[in-house]
Amino acid sequence: MAQTAQTAQVTYLRTAEVPLNDLTPYPGNAKKGDVEAILASLRRNSQYRSLVVREVKKGRLVVLAGNHTMQALKAHGPGDCGQTVKVGDAEQPCGICGNKAWTPTARCEVIRCDDDAARRINVADNRTSDLGEYDDKALLELLGELGGDYTGTGYTPEDYDDLLKVTGALAEETTEFLSAFTAPKDDPAQPSAPPSGPAAGPDGAVGAASLPPGGAPSPGPAAAAPGQPTPAPAAGPAAAAAAAPVVGGVSPMPPPQTTVPIQWVVTLPQRDTIRAALKHAQAAGGFETAAEALTDICQQYLSTVSEENQ
Repeated sequence: MAQTAQTAQVTYLRTAEVPLNDLTPYPGNAKKGDVEAILASLRRNSQYRSLVVREVKKGRLVVLAGNHTMQALKAHGPGDCGQTVKVGDAEQPCGICGNKAWTPTARCEVIRCDDDAARRINVADNRTSDLGEYDDKALLELLGELGGDYTGTGYTPEDYDDLLKVTGALAEETTEFLSAFTAPKDDPAQPSAPPSGPAAGPDGAVGAASLPPGGAPSPGPAAAAPGQPTPAPAAGPAAAAAAAPVVGGVSPMPPPQTTVPIQWVVTLPQRDTIRAALKHAQAAGGFETAAEALTDICQQYLSTVSEENQ
């Protein structure tokens, strides 16, 4: 009876915690990794991925994938490193040694394969990660959820700022941030143009071209019929404008409220501090807008300074 040939190029043997001294780096590994960044990740996140190790003759173990993780663990060294990591508001022990006696080991997936498969695994593990691309907006969202603490991710606040620029989110955040301080171009409470009617000339006279058919201005809606008492003016700004002296047949409108935009450039931490202060002041003071809250903060400051100078 003929023996069935083994078609699998790789055979899984076991998962084991292997002392680093029993592991051999893959000879000629072409990838040059950032060992320091990997070490920071291990301290913060522990070893979350096993090394792939080939068992060869006489029990020798060669690392096919994870050579730089092995180097980072060796860089940590044995025993208590004395370093902690911040997780939220708490200090947690190092994810490698746990801040106690530790013998340098690594979790490994031990396999058996031939030389050709070993080369391909090593090359593919290095290359396939290079071939991938990032969804910058998704990455930006992920980093944003970390609350500014990028420890153990390999990213820095500068990387986050670059993503803000690349994705256009920086402009969007700036617009959103300034919207609370920028008055709308058209204030609904103020009419954008005087009511229709005859236009007055420079000397106060009504131009003939502006008169309705018949040559005389038509009475406004507030005009009283002959023999009827003049209705009492209603209260409010509109009534005040209606009661103002009529010049050339046109009632002057109250001057519109002047509004101007305010803009400045701040760092991300400064922006977050300003936002937090305005949000608190707006809620505490019951203000409708952040602009009112900002004005109140400034008035309180000026009042305090004035009292201190007296």
